[in-house]
Amino acid sequence: MATEDARYRQSSQYRLWSFNPSHLATLREKANTLAKTHISNRLRTSEPPVDPLPNFLTPAEEYTLLNHFTLELLRAAPYCQLPTDIQATAAIFLRRFYVTNSVMTYPPQELIKTCLFFGCKAEGYFIRVQKIADTFPNTTGEMILAAEYVLCQGIRFAFDVRHPFRALEGVVMELRRLGDYDDDRINQAHRRTREILKFSPLVTDVYFHYTPSQIMYAALAIADEELVHSMFREAFASQGDEAKDKIWDVIQGCKAMLEKEPPEKMATYWTDPESTKAIKILRKKLIKCRDPDRVDLVSLQKARREQATQKPKAKGGANADEKVFGNGTNEERESKRRKVALDGGDIFGPPL
Repeated sequence: MATEDARYRQSSQYRLWSFNPSHLATLREKANTLAKTHISNRLRTSEPPVDPLPNFLTPAEEYTLLNHFTLELLRAAPYCQLPTDIQATAAIFLRRFYVTNSVMTYPPQELIKTCLFFGCKAEGYFIRVQKIADTFPNTTGEMILAAEYVLCQGIRFAFDVRHPFRALEGVVMELRRLGDYDDDRINQAHRRTREILKFSPLVTDVYFHYTPSQIMYAALAIADEELVHSMFREAFASQGDEAKDKIWDVIQGCKAMLEKEPPEKMATYWTDPESTKAIKILRKKLIKCRDPDRVDLVSLQKARREQATQKPKAKGGANADEKVFGNGTNEERESKRRKVALDGGDIFGPPL
């Protein structure tokens, strides 16, 4: 029977969406460079040409905007009455999409709506697209669906997202079984860890660098580090300190990333003058340097559909079937038929 680690290594999350920090940074820089090149070419060839070109966003500025729109998604999700798992899946879809795409190319304010709707699909949660559209001002179901295929391409059709919530429930059950700590302490750590998991991993890159269980242990270590050490003593009792220390170092690295984005930020972010001012400047800069061909995704989708319907259909010749099935030309078949008729034979062969 395959271990949990072996099964995770077969998942699309591990195979397609796990990167070390340098590789992830390289992918984002490449997406930023390609976007600047394409948008520059489009602006130069527009009527009238744009000169001088606008100041484009840097990869660091794009990352700041990505975090901002992730927070926008997490703020909007409760108004759609979506469960925690779906909120987390939608946020990860958004962050995956903008690894290889730029916020200058596809408008993130439109993608967050599509991510919420497609997150429901991926998690098997039925909801009408109009219900999500009604949550946002000036939004139609057509606008949400317009970016759906673009989103699927951007996330490489990897719809499976492994979250740390189930792992947390398993650890809580194990801590209660061990009986080393009273239920009040375990319940308090459980609540705090869940608060962290619902926010901090979704606005950082830990999903790209760590497994769900490592993320869970890191969040639990923030809530109550002694509980994690208790679990490690039990789990590594027969393996020695070397293996335990190696895993603990990994957990510490994940913990440091999570601590940069505490869940309390969700309540203070929108009222913090400094962050509000910085985002306002970046959003104005984004408006000036975004791709003019992809501002309106609905019109872009309609244009692509019209282009597809206007493509000339391939005209099959007289021997089109023969080319496919390899039965020769019409003339060859007719010649064989005449020969059989002259010989007086039956085209189905002699009698049995």
